[in-house]
Parts: sequence; C-alpha cells; structure tokens
Amino acid sequence: MVENYADPVAAATPLDKLVAVTPLYGFSSDSDSEELAIGELFRLVKYQRNSLPPLAADDILVKHFGLHEPDYLLWQRMPAERADLLRVLSPTMFGAEKIAEVFSGLFYFPATNFFRLLRLFKPGGLVAGDTFVVVKALSSEGVWATAMNKRCSEVAIDYTLLGTESRSYTLLSSEVPFFNLFSKALLPQLEALQKPEFVAAPPPLEIALLLYNQDERDVGVAVLNALTALEALLTNESNAELSYRLSLRVANLLESDDASRLNKFKEMKEFYDLRSKIVHGSASKLSPKLQIRAQNIDSLREILRRTILSVMALLLDANSTEVRLDEILDQLVFDDARRKEVQKLAAKFLHLEGTPSCSIQ
Repeated sequence: MVENYADPVAAATPLDKLVAVTPLYGFSSDSDSEELAIGELFRLVKYQRNSLPPLAADDILVKHFGLHEPDYLLWQRMPAERADLLRVLSPTMFGAEKIAEVFSGLFYFPATNFFRLLRLFKPGGLVAGDTFVVVKALSSEGVWATAMNKRCSEVAIDYTLLGTESRSYTLLSSEVPFFNLFSKALLPQLEALQKPEFVAAPPPLEIALLLYNQDERDVGVAVLNALTALEALLTNESNAELSYRLSLRVANLLESDDASRLNKFKEMKEFYDLRSKIVHGSASKLSPKLQIRAQNIDSLREILRRTILSVMALLLDANSTEVRLDEILDQLVFDDARRKEVQKLAAKFLHLEGTPSCSIQ
C-alpha cells in the first residue's frame, strides 16, 4: 500500500469518503502547481507514484495502474447537495444494481459529460481509462478500496500500445476559465441526452457524440463513424443525393466565403468517395487524392467537432431539441445574411489555435 499519498480532496469532510478517479494518458498542462481545478467537482493532478490513497495490493485500481502509468489523474468529488446518498455504502440497504444507478448519477454521467466537453472544446486525442469510485473504509486505519469502475471516456484502450500512442491532449491553465464558461453553456444539452427514454432511441446529437468520442484510430472505421455522425446531425434521409446534400450543408454551415465553401464541399465529397471505397472493399485501390484523405482523418474529425458545436449552438439558440435543423441548413444555401448569423452564433463555442474567446454569455 502507498503510505504518503497526495490527498486528492484535501479537506477531511464526510464527502471525502467517496471520490472518483480516472487515469489520463498523453495528457499535459502548463500549470506550475501541476494541478488544475475545474469547476467545483473536478481536479486534474499530475500523476506521481504516491498519488493514490492507501489501497490493498490486489485492489483493481492498483492492478489497473500497473498496466501503464498515467500522466494525469482526474479526481472527482460527489456534489455536496447529494451527501445524503452516502448511505449507499451499505450493501445491506441497497443491492449492487441500485448502487450502480446511484454512482451513475453521482460520478459516471458527470465524468462522461466532462470528457465530451474536453473533446469538443479543442482538437486533440484525449485518452482516459476507467473511472474508479473509491471508498474510505470506516475503520481507523484509513484504508481505501475500489467500490465500482466503469469506462466513461467512450474510448477503447489497448494498454500494450499506449507507449507508442500518438494521441495527446493539452489543457493550458489560461484556457480553464473559458472552458468553465464553455461547459456551463453546453452542459445542460449533454445532461438532457442522458434521460432514460433516450437509451433505446438516442436522438441525432447523442449518436453523433457517441461516434465522435470513440476517436477510432482505424482509418476505415474512423471515416464510417464520422460520416455517419454527420448524416445523423444534418440529414433525415437516405438516397443517392445524400453525399451531395450533406457536403453542401457542411460547407455552408462552417465556411464564410465562396472559395472556402467550395473547397470544403470538395473535401467532403472526397471523404464520401473514400467511404464508398472502404464499404465496397476497394480501399487498396485508392487514387492519390483519396490516399491523402485517408492519411488526414484528423481533418474529418475536426469538421465533425465544429459541426457538433454549430448544431449545439443552434439548438441552444432555439431552446428546443425539436428545431428543424434541415430547414435552417437549407436556408443557408440561399440566404447569405442568415448564414453569417448562424456562423456567428456557432463561433462563440469554437476554441481555435489556443486562443480563448470571451463571447459566451
């Protein structure tokens, strides 16, 4: 067991008997204190060998960290107003299924939304392991134990390849204030997607977020995921004109001048051609132009990221998940003033080139 660990929650309050921790790989920051406090619930701390509280050697969290040491840890408090739920620590009062349900509300849903927000906030490959809920034993020895764990980051990890992983994500200390504003504006939409009725029939935004957050490294799967996500967001049909309509809508939604819209339209058409080759098993016979597209999947993910944020901005502005996005998008083709209005609305959520924006109200 680790004896002198860095207390992730510092103050010895009753809430500190129940916290969650998620290991982050390829994560970095410029924080002098090697710690970033984000909102009231989250804290990013640079990993050290004594970062964990005292745990038994056979605890699943200890074994997990033995697979590959993380770069940072995400520590997560439970909301103060939910302190009454500490009684779930008694398995005699509630069964495992009920405890899992409570943990989902206290830790897992907030962690999932946190990772989604980080990926939407700026480009980068965010790789996170399972989220572990750890409990402080009631004995005087102060030993901790893992109560439950779940993958909240929506990304599959091959621990044998983490050492060669090219994905990385940086959050600068100067970006945290803007990220907090960004989160405050968009979090209600993400929380609304976690309603029980959406489990069997997720709305288009949830489908797009699920596919985007998988951050698939396989080129074929990445292309299929990204274009399927864009189709879910921007179309409600499936026919021979789908690639043309979607390419046109992406270009009009994201680009402000004629030349940029034409280039984006061509880029999207080429990605569609690449998907067609992949689906029909002829990816080994790509033209030089499509080979370049296959080597530049990050640009397709960035198109998807910007599109998701633009759609969320439109939904937020309309204050309704039932807004007819297809009608709005068709207006952009013929109404230059409306296009500029929509792009200005979406721009306040776009965090580009590491320059924080102060336009979120």
